[in-house]
Amino acid sequence: MAQHHREPLDPNPPEPIHSIEDWERATGLKFDRKTPPKNEIKGLGDRVERIAQPIARVIDGLAGTNIQDCGGCKKRKEWLNKHFPNT
Repeated sequence: MAQHHREPLDPNPPEPIHSIEDWERATGLKFDRKTPPKNEIKGLGDRVERIAQPIARVIDGLAGTNIQDCGGCKKRKEWLNKHFPNT
């Protein structure tokens, strides 16, 4: 039977992430504070926006476009919130 080599446990494990500030410190990234907090999510449109806007920002940064502000996202968000509100 082959023996497996085990690395010792890290004596200095990273601190747990309990808040947005902890996440920002750990990753060096900034949280998008323009996105409404969970208590302000009106429906499916707000949830989709939370996923789509960061992706649009990356595409805009890489391709030099401005799809983030094209207006289509706002229309989609309003339509989805109207037809699929929080219950």
